[in-house]
Amino acid sequence: MMDTKVDWDQLVDALRDELKEKRGLIGLLNRQTEALYRRDMMENERLEEQIRAQLRLASRRTQGRELALRQTASKFHLNEDVQSNEVVRSFPEYVHPLLEGLFSDVDGLTNRMEERFRQNQRLKTEISL
Repeated sequence: MMDTKVDWDQLVDALRDELKEKRGLIGLLNRQTEALYRRDMMENERLEEQIRAQLRLASRRTQGRELALRQTASKFHLNEDVQSNEVVRSFPEYVHPLLEGLFSDVDGLTNRMEERFRQNQRLKTEISL
């Protein structure tokens, strides 16, 4: 039972880290949207640098979460390429809502992040920055 607790902590920590970095990235993208609407080229360039750095951090956090998921799957004797919901079901039932919520939040932030990237790219094209 102790191994399950360790696996749960590792996975929760990885998910929380990823959420933190993606929230930071969305914040920067929101600021970039405002700069683009103001046609503030200097601010946009400054934010582009910050966005690239934050994107690298978020990417590392995503890789960390994927690694934690694979390691947890392995400890539960599941295939490494197993879906997150199968890993969640391997934990005691009382942990399911927390893990499902964290995975859902990561997916939601990822979708918002991708949409904001697309929106900012369209804005850049429209105003020719």
